[in-house]
Amino acid sequence: MKSIGPGRLINISLAAGIVLSLVFVHAEFTRGLNSRRAEIRQAMDTQAIALDGTLAAISGRVERLREWTRHALLAPPADTPQLNAFLDGVAQAGADEVPMLDRVGPADTNPLDGPVPAALLALPDRALARHEGLSRPDRTHWRAEAATAVALAQQLALDVRTQPGLGRGYFIATSGLVAVAPWRSADNAQGLMAGIFERNAYRLSTLAANPTGRALWTETPAPPPQGAAQDEAPAQPLPTVAAPIDDQGRFLGVVAFDLDPALLALPTADAGGGGAVLLLGWDDRLLSAAGTPPADLFQQGRPTPVGLAAVMGKTAATAEHAGYLITTRPLTNAPWRLVHVAPRAALTWSLVMHTAGSMAGFSSVLLAVVLLFNMVVRRMVRSQERSAAAEREARAATEQALAELRAAHDELDFLNREKTRFFSLISHDLRGPFNVLLGMTKELADYGTRMAPADVADFAASVHQSAVTAHTLLDNLLNWSRVQMSGTPFSPSVMPLGEVVAAAIHDLGPTADAKGIRILDASGDRHILADRTMVLAILRNLLANAIKFSHPNQGVQVTSRALGDRLEIAVADRGIGMDPEQLDQLYRREAQDSRPGTLGEVGTGLGLTLVRDLVARHGGVLALDSQPGVGTTVSFTVPLAAAPR
Repeated sequence: MKSIGPGRLINISLAAGIVLSLVFVHAEFTRGLNSRRAEIRQAMDTQAIALDGTLAAISGRVERLREWTRHALLAPPADTPQLNAFLDGVAQAGADEVPMLDRVGPADTNPLDGPVPAALLALPDRALARHEGLSRPDRTHWRAEAATAVALAQQLALDVRTQPGLGRGYFIATSGLVAVAPWRSADNAQGLMAGIFERNAYRLSTLAANPTGRALWTETPAPPPQGAAQDEAPAQPLPTVAAPIDDQGRFLGVVAFDLDPALLALPTADAGGGGAVLLLGWDDRLLSAAGTPPADLFQQGRPTPVGLAAVMGKTAATAEHAGYLITTRPLTNAPWRLVHVAPRAALTWSLVMHTAGSMAGFSSVLLAVVLLFNMVVRRMVRSQERSAAAEREARAATEQALAELRAAHDELDFLNREKTRFFSLISHDLRGPFNVLLGMTKELADYGTRMAPADVADFAASVHQSAVTAHTLLDNLLNWSRVQMSGTPFSPSVMPLGEVVAAAIHDLGPTADAKGIRILDASGDRHILADRTMVLAILRNLLANAIKFSHPNQGVQVTSRALGDRLEIAVADRGIGMDPEQLDQLYRREAQDSRPGTLGEVGTGLGLTLVRDLVARHGGVLALDSQPGVGTTVSFTVPLAAAPR
């Protein structure tokens, strides 16, 4: 800081403030643009979900009505005078007449003129031939179809009354029958019948156009208003949903509903962004709009070639095109799309104004902070340099003292742990031989005068052997402790494994015989490179544990197998075994208390710790495999050696 100088530091601070201001402006503008895009996408998703829900309900209503019609065709027709009169009128009417039935039942009832009145219309027999693809069945089927159309007209009226979003329902049959609901007094029957069979809902539902028989969403072009100019934009088309009806594969007609224009009314576009929300049909015809579509993208209710490139995607997307931010969201239940179009310039300007307001406050605060900072810089430079030097010296001295204390503490802690473990191991491994010595000498003291000379000699031999074993263990433990404490290397040599196993079995023979346990040596004639006393201590501990946790008159087996350049030695018993929790404790060295043996034998629980450390001295791995009630196998590895010549 001293080399830079206070004056230059002030200039750097001012430059940093300007850079931060520019970064803030860019970040605020980007955040505002992304936020606006997210708001548009969320609004479009909300509108699409709401509209999809209504369209799904309408589609389901059409499907149920189609199934109802199929079943109604199977029922015998009702014999009513009104229906008979209507059929006779169809047969007798002139070619330009349109017979109509809007009254069914007794004279004082009018089922087709209820809260939502309906009507049944038909082409006369003389006019049927004018329409390609229309035909009339025989008298029986014709009468059944007319009776079904009457009932269907009532169903159409009920659906229009109860299902939101429906404008008018139709049943258009290939026999020339048309059921309509609602039917108004101002409706023109001739005008309706003149174009009913040319509507997309009927043409696109025939077997040739729709062999799969799926429900269709179409748009019916609205006729231009009377007196409209030729260049005037046509009225928005009328969306229609239709479902074909067939009888055993024969196309009978369609059930269709014109949607209520209020259903497609879109919420007003955001005035701040100057955008428009549009609903486009399957052929990109404009079905509904909130706001005015841009003239350079949309004309005559359809997108221009430039606009078509912007909205032709069929998946939800947001993109910039021709100076507009365009967001497209397709509907799930109809082949239509919601499109939001906003001029990029208007959107950018609104964001710039918003960012400028935020920037004014930020810049004022930033300028005040920079000036205040530079006022105190000169006073801080010298004092900071002096305090920094003193702090570095004090920190160095403190760190050195702490390092020395930590090293001394670690050394003392290590020595204390090693001392504790050393005495624990001595107590554990010497207890067994001394127990034998105490027991034998007690027997000699109590019964020696009455024992035969041969028995006394045998007892004396056992006492001697126990003393030798205790001496060997003590010497082994002392050597091991010296290795642990001072790092003295152990003394490996090449030796036959069978000799070491036999020595360990001999040492544990009296203990095994006392429980009637037979130790089987199946270790083979391989040679190992190891410290003999350490391997002997490992085997004695493993055999002692196997005998301890075996039931009387069971067997213990010692085996070996080669694993590359190492030899795996295993001691297996068929005793009480261990559960997974006990095994986990042994692996994590959490076992502190020894479990009693099958005859109540006790120990210190430190034998496996000694084995683990001695195996580690040979670079080996100790493994345990045990199951409760099945037995335990403990294995370890040592270097494999070739037999000496």
